Amino acid sequence: MKSITTYLLIALLLPATSCENEPMVLVTVRNVTDMPRQNESVEVPWEELAALGGSVIVKDSSGAEIPSQVIRRGGDEPLSLLFQASVEAGWSATYAIVAGTAADYPSRVRGRLVPERKDDFAWENEQIAYRVYGPALEATGEISNGIDAWVKSERGLVVDKWYAAGDYHRDHGQGLDCYKVGRTLGAGAMAPLLDSAFVLGNNFATSRVLDNGPLRLTFELTYAPYAVGEAAVTERRVISLDAGEQLNRVEEYYEGAPVMEVAAGIVLREGEGVIWSDVANGVIAYWEPLNTDNNDDNGHTAVAVIFPGGMKDARQIDNHLAGIADYAPGAPFIYHAGAGWSKGGFATPGDWQGQVTRDLTRVRFPLEVTIEKK
Repeated sequence: MKSITTYLLIALLLPATSCENEPMVLVTVRNVTDMPRQNESVEVPWEELAALGGSVIVKDSSGAEIPSQVIRRGGDEPLSLLFQASVEAGWSATYAIVAGTAADYPSRVRGRLVPERKDDFAWENEQIAYRVYGPALEATGEISNGIDAWVKSERGLVVDKWYAAGDYHRDHGQGLDCYKVGRTLGAGAMAPLLDSAFVLGNNFATSRVLDNGPLRLTFELTYAPYAVGEAAVTERRVISLDAGEQLNRVEEYYEGAPVMEVAAGIVLREGEGVIWSDVANGVIAYWEPLNTDNNDDNGHTAVAVIFPGGMKDARQIDNHLAGIADYAPGAPFIYHAGAGWSKGGFATPGDWQGQVTRDLTRVRFPLEVTIEKK
């Protein structure tokens, strides 16, 4: 039986069409959890939209257009259509996809190679920013394949203007880079484990943007081969960040690797922080001690890692909190990692734990999508 929302949406759309037989695709998004899901990304395979032609828009139950994005993953052909849905706990919401020219939506994500800063690759959404280090910096002798976090209180895109100003280690009312990566995994990067120690690669060798907004950024990093025991392993990371999210989705590929243990690590700091781990549900999280670099109070950075399939162990290794699992060659290892800030929406460790719990629910119980062609 069709929901009342579905009938209302059809009624709202029909007057705007030239013919009642004009095709549309109705997408019902169901939330099976007891948690409201706000502005959460859903995707519709592009082949489901073939009858609509090459350009489409998404409308909500009021008939208003909402932002969407064609996902191509670096190719020429569309793979899916992405939009963000809001659904109350235990309810469904219906959206319509129709032929049309999409509006010019302001982008809520951005990522790029930063050659003017020694080949950083930096990326952000309105909540948080990150960077990793590239080949020009490695040539100077500064080596790290960890993830750096830039904490933000301003809900906009700030990375380009921070680089242009060149003074992002101090908070001027928008946030700052007070997170030290060094030769660590930083805020949730992954490494092979050998004899209970990390095997760290160097800075990325190449970068490539696959999708760049307005709702999702996806990019690919490759790393030069490095030895893991007797094997010469080549690493490839594909990282995605959606609008409104704190955590990145990370796909790790290790070519030339045997079956091996891998670990995503969160570097630990001196002082009293708060550690939280839930091996069965695949979660490790950390609330850092107060940061006082260049200031008396830079707040607390919080970091989390989620393995959707659970962890085999979580323990401290090489001054990291590490989540551990097995890697099977030939397939990506998919996990989620990212950060938040006590001055950017998470005032207490409990606030951060609540956010991580919500992210765990989203990861383990994605919104269910049903497609009906009219």
